[in-house]
Amino acid sequence: MNFFRNIFRSIYFVIILFFDTVINFLLVLDWIVISPFFLLIYFVSTKRFNNQNIIPLVISGLSYDIFLSENYLGVYSILFLLVAIISNYIQKRLQSVSYQEFVSFTFGFLIYNTVNLLEANFVSFFISSLLINYLIYFLYKRTLGTRV
Repeated sequence: MNFFRNIFRSIYFVIILFFDTVINFLLVLDWIVISPFFLLIYFVSTKRFNNQNIIPLVISGLSYDIFLSENYLGVYSILFLLVAIISNYIQKRLQSVSYQEFVSFTFGFLIYNTVNLLEANFVSFFISSLLINYLIYFLYKRTLGTRV
């Protein structure tokens, strides 16, 4: 049963990752990136993190490395795992601080975009993308909230 759950989660993660790539390809803006896959990683790592999510993250990173990247095999797997682990760690360590979610989201998004660090306009790219993606995450979280 765990095997099938991991396979279906892996397929789901890979589909969202390719959807992320298609969105950014069709968007054709150099100053912003909309990242549904990062939002998925962040949501899974902060709300429902367990060991069963490690294999889908590794498989999605390997599929991104094989089909869409020019980096060495395994770079994005490590990157996705680091985003999940560090976001979860910061979220748990800063539980008493009111801005803990934004801080963990910012660090996770910074790690997710380490490939773009060497671009000349990284600061404006990072800030605009961070704000847009945090707004999407906030609206998604607000939609999932239980209101009785």
